[in-house]
Amino acid sequence: MPVAWYIAPYKRRDPPDPPTGGGEVERYCAMDDFTVQIYGAGGRWSETEVLGNRAIVKVSAPVGVLAAISAAPGFKRLPKNRLEDSLADLSNAAKLALKNELQDQGYLPVEIKARFGSDLGAYTLRDVLRFMASRRRKPRYDEQSDTIVFDGEIVTPRPVDEVEAEVS
Repeated sequence: MPVAWYIAPYKRRDPPDPPTGGGEVERYCAMDDFTVQIYGAGGRWSETEVLGNRAIVKVSAPVGVLAAISAAPGFKRLPKNRLEDSLADLSNAAKLALKNELQDQGYLPVEIKARFGSDLGAYTLRDVLRFMASRRRKPRYDEQSDTIVFDGEIVTPRPVDEVEAEVS
C-alpha cells in the first residue's frame, strides 16, 4: 500500500453540550478526520506533534485516500515518501517550501541555516523531519479567552522514527 508524509493541522474539539456533556476543550490531529477512510481501506496513520499547532503524519492508504487528504485544506503532502530519500532532486521551489514550513512552524531562519546551510539538497527527508520534531510547546486551554494557547514549556516530541516504525 502506498505511503505518504504530511504536515497536518490540529483542530479544536469542544465538549458536548450539557446535560449529556461535560469535559474540556480538546485538540486533535486533523488526520483523525480521515481515520474511517484510512482504516476502512486497510491503511494506518501515526503522528508526532511539532511546533506551530501541527503534526508530522505518516499515512499508509490507497492512492485515492491519499489524494483526498492532499486536497483537504491545511494538509501539506511532503515531496518524498521515504525517510531515506535525498532532497537533492527537489526543485528550488520545493526546497523553499520546506524552509517556509519550518519558519511557519516557528523555527528562526538562523536556526534553519545553522542546521542545513544554504541548500536542503544535501539532506534527506529524515534530516528535515527530525529537525521539525526537535521541539514543541505544550498547549493549554485559556478559559477566559476561550482559546488554546501555546505558551507552555518546550518539550521534545515523539521521535519521527517511532512514527515511521508504526506505519509501513
